[in-house]
Amino acid sequence: MNKQATGIGFIAIFLWSSLALFTSQIGSVPPMLTIAITFSMASVFLTIVYFVRGELVQSWKDTPLKSMLLSGASYFFYHFFYFYALQHSPTLLAGILAYSWPLLIIMCLSSRKLSTFNWSHFIGGIIALMGTGLMIHSSTQMSTILDTTSNHNTSTSPTILGYFSAFIASLIWGSYSLANRRHSSVPSSCVLWNCIVAALFSVSFHLVLEPHVYNFSQDTWIAILGLGFGPIGVAFLCWDIGTKRGDLSLLGVLSYTAPALSILWTALFGEQTIVNEQIIAGVIVVIGVLIAFYRPTKRQLRDDHS
Repeated sequence: MNKQATGIGFIAIFLWSSLALFTSQIGSVPPMLTIAITFSMASVFLTIVYFVRGELVQSWKDTPLKSMLLSGASYFFYHFFYFYALQHSPTLLAGILAYSWPLLIIMCLSSRKLSTFNWSHFIGGIIALMGTGLMIHSSTQMSTILDTTSNHNTSTSPTILGYFSAFIASLIWGSYSLANRRHSSVPSSCVLWNCIVAALFSVSFHLVLEPHVYNFSQDTWIAILGLGFGPIGVAFLCWDIGTKRGDLSLLGVLSYTAPALSILWTALFGEQTIVNEQIIAGVIVVIGVLIAFYRPTKRQLRDDHS
């Protein structure tokens, strides 16, 4: 495995951890409109980058249309089902279900020859998932941070469809991350075209489902810019590199550090304070990650097989 690619993949996780902080500053901007604007910003930014590098035309030629459409749809529908789940079911259960995709990656790798499976990844993933559940449970402001329509979960009756949407979101992102491994020959510049497809989906759904209000404050636009160039933008490029050439199983475990980092961001730059339960949850996540980094020696492997 390419350690550098794994490190780049972790940059995506680090950027995703700032999603809650930026989203909390957006206020009442409808979710689909937020996704449409941020993916459009990412598309413009990446277009400029690859045009300057002289790779734009070649990137288009090297990106299969099927891969472009499936990846772009994955980008959009993951966010669509994720936001819907948080609006129609309790934050704790929806958050845990939606964030089960890292464990899905680890478990699938145990039965497929996409990567060398390591039991330390599986055990570490389980422990990290427990820490993530505790982290979400302890975050009393999580529904406010993640619900961009300001319709808090406490006032919305939970529905089976909400739980189902959370599971579908997890299934979509886990499946995309695994399937992306099979397209390692496609250059990571394909993320540009994926973002364009996601933006088109988002605009269409926004025009049909949401109110057409575009008068935002300066602070709101700054937050949207932060999303477009960070969690929804560069992060997808880093994740593409990580899933194609990095240690995908280890990245699955490392993904559980995102909720812990998210709490840290909102404590440092937002209005949330860290409580003891969150500190304990963070320690549990760190323990899970450390276990995942464990590698048995060759002698231990021989003893296990003897």
